[in-house]
Amino acid sequence: MMPIAEGAFLTPADSARAASAVYTASLLAIVPIVLALVAAFALRRRTAEGRVLVWRSAIGALLLVYVGRALSLHWMDWAIPSTLAAPLIALGRVQVTGTTVQSMVGDSSQPASGVVAFVGALLVVYLVGVVAVVMPTMIASLRFRRSIRRARVVDDGAWTTALAGARRALRVRRPVRLLVSADVAVPMTAGFVRPVIVLPLSASNWDDSQRGIVLMHELSHVRAGDWLFNLVGRLTCALFWFHPGVWWISRRLRHDCELACDDQVIELGVRRSEYAQLLVDVADRLAGNVPLTTSGALALAGRSGLRARLSAILDAGHVTRPLARRWAAVAATTTLLVAAPTSAVRLAPSRDVLTMLVRDARWESRAYAVLGLAHRADSVAVARSIAERDPNPRVRAWARYALGGRAERDELRTIINER
Repeated sequence: MMPIAEGAFLTPADSARAASAVYTASLLAIVPIVLALVAAFALRRRTAEGRVLVWRSAIGALLLVYVGRALSLHWMDWAIPSTLAAPLIALGRVQVTGTTVQSMVGDSSQPASGVVAFVGALLVVYLVGVVAVVMPTMIASLRFRRSIRRARVVDDGAWTTALAGARRALRVRRPVRLLVSADVAVPMTAGFVRPVIVLPLSASNWDDSQRGIVLMHELSHVRAGDWLFNLVGRLTCALFWFHPGVWWISRRLRHDCELACDDQVIELGVRRSEYAQLLVDVADRLAGNVPLTTSGALALAGRSGLRARLSAILDAGHVTRPLARRWAAVAATTTLLVAAPTSAVRLAPSRDVLTMLVRDARWESRAYAVLGLAHRADSVAVARSIAERDPNPRVRAWARYALGGRAERDELRTIINER
């Protein structure tokens, strides 16, 4: 619904419109989440790389659905039942009334101040939640950058030789900096355009085999772009911080990224038992008091999820064969085919719900109902009847506006600014 009257930066109508967009996005988010769950279940016995593609596609679709709320193109209308429509109706009333009586302080038809305050509080709570999720990641990233500035470049010949060999084996063409820092307890990877691998001080005591394993795992993250996708997943969690399904998908993405890198290391010929022992040794180092930055980088190992990783590594029947490159294109195409139509969906109450609102005693309920009815081919006649017969001039003006064009918009602006 387009705003008719000019107003402040954050009017009640603006707050209600924003809250409605977030609520709609949360309902539509169920579509990519459910499809991702089905696809991941089908691939549960396959390589972890396939599930990583599924989770990445789901996160990409969720972002498209969220962005779609801000676009003016909505080519599809989905009617939802009264239970799910109740929040949309309540927010719609505030939008209509807030727009109509914006300049009419003290009008008896203005919504209760408690309702307006509640809608505004909802938006504030949402924004606080977004900031609360984003800030720890930003702080962790800044701390990790500070650690990188304090770190020194590894110039040991054994490490540089191992890095060159791992890059050749994994076909990583991007330059990768290798640093050592006292601020980390386990090997970590961060960055996309200029990736960096940071080693703990204890890495100087590792033998050639351990060096190769660690670098193959970290370079697998670099090759797959895991740091960037995990960062995007965190951003998606911030936008949908109230949605448990989004958090679950983000956790699964991070977990399966580690499994996919484990598969890559094993596929390169590393013995399963040797790799499992290295992960256990690295995870044991986390019991110390060495500072560890986990949100700004991808660590080689941690205590969370270690049991599942060890089980997969030691399972000789576990599939480690990498996916063909064409599957990435298939995943991207599927994401667009699912997310593009979903992002254009406009959720609205069903015709029966809107028709019931037409008989509501509150004029703002009838005005909101006519906006929906006027856009339905099977209800245009009802909207025209309201435009002619409703006792409230504001409702009639909204009805003509919904049915008409510029002239009706000018008429509505005139009516709503009359005292």
